[in-house]
Amino acid sequence: MLIILSSCANQLPPGGGEIDRTPPEIRSITPRPGTVNFKGRSVRIVFNEYVDRRSFEESFFISPKPKGNPDFNWSGKEVEVGFSKALDINRTYVIFIGKDLKDVNGGNTLTVPLTFAFSTGSKIDEGIISGNVLADKNDRVKVMLYLKEGKTSGQLDPRKNDPDYVLQVSPDGNFDFTNLPDGDYRIFAITDEDRNNRYDPDIDLIAVHSDDFKLSPKANEIRNLNFVMKDLELEKNNTSFLNTLKADSIDFIYSNISEGEKKITPDYRFYFYFKDNSLSKQTIINNFSVKDTATGESYRQVFNWINDSLLEVFPIDKYKLSSAYTLKIDLTQTEKKYMFEKNFGTASKNEFAVVSGKVMSDSGLTSDVYVKLYNKDNRFITYSQKINDTTKFVFENVLEGSYILFSFMDTNGNGAYDPGNYFPFRASESFIIYENELNV
Repeated sequence: MLIILSSCANQLPPGGGEIDRTPPEIRSITPRPGTVNFKGRSVRIVFNEYVDRRSFEESFFISPKPKGNPDFNWSGKEVEVGFSKALDINRTYVIFIGKDLKDVNGGNTLTVPLTFAFSTGSKIDEGIISGNVLADKNDRVKVMLYLKEGKTSGQLDPRKNDPDYVLQVSPDGNFDFTNLPDGDYRIFAITDEDRNNRYDPDIDLIAVHSDDFKLSPKANEIRNLNFVMKDLELEKNNTSFLNTLKADSIDFIYSNISEGEKKITPDYRFYFYFKDNSLSKQTIINNFSVKDTATGESYRQVFNWINDSLLEVFPIDKYKLSSAYTLKIDLTQTEKKYMFEKNFGTASKNEFAVVSGKVMSDSGLTSDVYVKLYNKDNRFITYSQKINDTTKFVFENVLEGSYILFSFMDTNGNGAYDPGNYFPFRASESFIIYENELNV
């Protein structure tokens, strides 16, 4: 009797034992990190446990990319990555294993990416480019480097061309390219949702830097490069802005006011989105009120319709500190038969502080500079100041909280940060982000 089984089986570790909560580790690497004059065509990696093969193959990168696709040959806890063609001579290669690599037993992923370098020549290149990416989530963020030498502008299009070097950022957004050769570089940051090391405009985000960069024997380190991949400024006409507003009980009025909110600033701007609205703008305005709950004093408002459904409201005279207010949109006499009502309070005097500092540039301030504070817990609280004849800035009456300090040089003079364009390439406006979260 003969039974022949032919199937695709799941990769499974030996059963039994305690639950594995430890990330996989590398036991050995061939060639060893720092090897020079390497003549082989493969890299062998031995792990301390069984790893998920697909996660490894998706997390493995070698830069610069060798000619042809890598071939993964597995045997137990080790893998040999072979290259179909010889590696370039006198070239430093950097192996990068991203933090998506996981083990089989517990599904534990790497806490930080792993990198090591070897060279087919007599020395290891020592160039460094490092920095940080500010994003809402860092799990898919990669930074891509393109060596410009010998390439046309079309060959630097991140939609169509693989980068020469690529890194996945750390959990806190840091990246650190090491062992780079001298040369001119263009750099992008992307959210690589489909993990193909290219920018897909339909699903990925991209950030462009303010300049290209050159590594040379006399200047082989470039540090503190920053990218912004999140909307610091709320664009009122964007869908993302509407997503920040909260719905009322009947799913009609969406707003940025919560019942009982206690830390409203005296000049706070309220936003109201009226879903499927059939009421006239004037009807809504006529039935809108804000009153001091202690004195009954009414506060006149400025009404600014962003579009037919989105209304911005702020007081003509600032609200008093340490006071309680009631905001109403009384639609009980309309077809809606509905009352929107929220109570809120303004912050006290001792909940405000002064933030001051200085903007410095090696080349001087050649354009107006904007300094902005963005509250991390309430995106509707921001502070902005333009600097044109001094490097100093002072923000009076900043509400206590955690802030991102962002500053940019307004080269085009439009008062807004220009993020540039990836292709045709246009550099972003020069900017800086204060390295630490600012706690006021």
